[in-house]
Amino acid sequence: MAGDRTEPTRFGTAVYDERVPKRYDSNYLLVETVPPGTTAKELAADAGAHGRPMIFVRDGQAAEPLVAGFQSLGWRLDRHVFMVQHGAAAREAPLELVQELDADALRAARRRMIENLPWARPEVLEQLHAAKHLIAGRVDTRFLGIVVDGEVVAYADVYIEPPTAQIEDVGTLEEHRGRGYASAVVLHAAETARRAGADVVFLVADAQDWPQHLYRRLGFEPIGHYVKFIRHDV
Repeated sequence: MAGDRTEPTRFGTAVYDERVPKRYDSNYLLVETVPPGTTAKELAADAGAHGRPMIFVRDGQAAEPLVAGFQSLGWRLDRHVFMVQHGAAAREAPLELVQELDADALRAARRRMIENLPWARPEVLEQLHAAKHLIAGRVDTRFLGIVVDGEVVAYADVYIEPPTAQIEDVGTLEEHRGRGYASAVVLHAAETARRAGADVVFLVADAQDWPQHLYRRLGFEPIGHYVKFIRHDV
């Protein structure tokens, strides 16, 4: 679901996909463990030597001593939390409105959600969409959406590889929020995954944003954290 080739580096593995070079999640330095005494400057140099714009540290706790160093270098910090669905949803949602669509059907809604962000240049948006097709070519992917008046207004992806499945890229257009649509696509995605044989259904949430609290009400509980450091000039 990430790049199409890798190279070993001093601190981990460099991941590459020249088809979508602007997509950070296809082009990064993966650091499994952080050796004691490692500095942000050393990790940044390792990423730079391999032309990787992002450093992905799976052990969020081990990454904490590096945060101040990366901030002094001008790198952006993204914190994420893994959440697994363990319980039943504590809220109702209009699951009957959810449809299985295709990646292209969700394209306009996804674009509207992010096109005003400072990094959302046209070539980046194109490559993020292209990556959806690349992922679908590697793993069983279902694209789910809610359509109102002919327009997709909420959506989610679910990647299924039993016994696990990941729900990803959940969104609702601003003018359609507050109607339970995000809950519906997430719960429908979880049901879809379990019917396909997945026993473990998880998602990744921004640890510094509100959706994680919604996911808790849908039966998801945090099980771990990871950190991404992103170079300021990309």
